[in-house]
Order: sequence, then C-alpha cells, then structure tokens
Amino acid sequence: MRNTSVRLFLLFLALSLKVKAQAPSYSDTLSLTQPIQRLIAIGDSLLKGSTDSMRIQAQDHFALLLDSILSTPAGPLLSFDQVKALSVARADNGQLKTLTWMLSTRQGQDYSYYGYLLLKEEKEKKSGFRVIRLHARNDYKREEIEFLRTGPDNWIGCIYYAAIHKRYKKKDHYLLLGWSPQSTLTTRKCIEPVQWNTQKVSLGLPVIKAGGKARSRLVFEYNARVTMSLRYHTGKDMVIMDHLASSDPRPEATGMYQLYGPDLSYDGLKFNKGQWLLVKDVDVRN
Repeated sequence: MRNTSVRLFLLFLALSLKVKAQAPSYSDTLSLTQPIQRLIAIGDSLLKGSTDSMRIQAQDHFALLLDSILSTPAGPLLSFDQVKALSVARADNGQLKTLTWMLSTRQGQDYSYYGYLLLKEEKEKKSGFRVIRLHARNDYKREEIEFLRTGPDNWIGCIYYAAIHKRYKKKDHYLLLGWSPQSTLTTRKCIEPVQWNTQKVSLGLPVIKAGGKARSRLVFEYNARVTMSLRYHTGKDMVIMDHLASSDPRPEATGMYQLYGPDLSYDGLKFNKGQWLLVKDVDVRN
C-alpha cells in the first residue's frame, strides 16, 4: 500500500513540476506555488504526526517533493522560509545555502537527518546552484567526529541554522553551525567548516585550532533538558559559545554527556588568516 502511494505521489510530481530547461523566470517560480504549499502541509505532518508511521510516511513524501522542486531551474532560488519543517542557512555572499530537516521517532529516542547543500562557484555566471544531497551516517563514534573529514555521502547529520562567510587571500571560507538532538538524554551542537570546488565537496576541514590540535569540526554534547548558546557575535566578530562542564566532578563522570551543561562562562572561535582559533573565557558583556 505504501509503495502504491509513493508511485502515485511521484506521478503527481511529474505532472505538476514539469518546467522547461531554461533560465528561471517569474512564471517558473509561480508554477511552484502549489508544490510549496503541499510541502508546507507535508512538513507539518512530519513535525506533528501522532505516530511514527505517520511521520515516516510524511518524511518519504517530503523528501520526494523537495527533490522534485530542487530539480527545476527555479527551485534552488526559492527561500523556503515558509516551510517550518526545513531549516535554511545562507552565507552572506549568496554562494552557499543549506536545507536540512529531521525525523524524530520512538518518542524522541531516535533522530534521522536529511539535507541539501546548494552551492555556487564565485565566478559562476549562471544563476543556478549545484544541488548536493546529503546522506547521513549514524555509526560514528563520538570521539572521532571532531577529526573526520567527510563529504556529502558520509555526512555526520545535523540541522544547520547559520552559515558564516569569511574571506582571506581571495579565497572564501565557510563555517556552518548545527544542532542535532541525539536522544531523550543528550543533544549536540557542532561547528563545521565546508569547502568545495568543481570536483569535490568537503565537510569538516582541519582549520580549527583548539586544545593544541587541528580539528575538522567542534562537537558539543550536553543534557537534552538544557540549552546551549552557539551563535556568531557580529560585535566581537567571532563565534561565541557557552562553555560546557559536568555537574559531577568525579573523574569517572567524564564523558557522561547527560551531566553536562553551561557553566556561565563563554568561549569563542576567531577567524585568523584562514584558520579558526579557540579563545577561552570571552567577556560577552560588551
């Protein structure tokens, strides 16, 4: 029954999203109004479905419809801001946009992550984006993630909510901030560099200097009932984050992330000559 439903849904998409292969126009964008409204409705079911099966079916349809929209010339140019199930992050130079979302099952015990990178080359004359599908892996060990250099096919999986752009020696540098609930016990946030050229897309680059080591990304894990602040501070021109500490001082409690939370101090990440340097004990009062 589910396969039949998906086939009918695909047929609907093929008929409703038939767009000529040409530069996007106002009429192209207008033709996507109905599919976007459908995406909003399916996204609501993905977020609010009362059972796992309802949310899983909504995820299947949501992914198919979004893929079809992005395959049209005008699709990648849409804002998607009205789709609550999607998190959209954009770099200020217009060269990078991320679309990410998640599926929660088993009453918040399991999370699956999905997404796209929409990329443009700096000198690209066309108005279109390269659409890169992200495929998450969930078998990474917590301690290895910060040193992995991954790609679209072995993504760590998260919800990107900010994209930071810097430039050094005529080269663009990008940093993504992400959020990823893990279970009813812990949540993660991450800082992840991204880089691309015509041949390759890299997620995680050893350009973060923290703890005397070059790291590909920073990952913070903490109690799911508390909130960690991780944002770009324009005034200080750096990423500012809550410093996490365990509520249990015993050595054997180290790494028990359900005990971790903000300790009312802050750290920062400062861009310097193509690298991001960790700064301890940042004063955020001014």
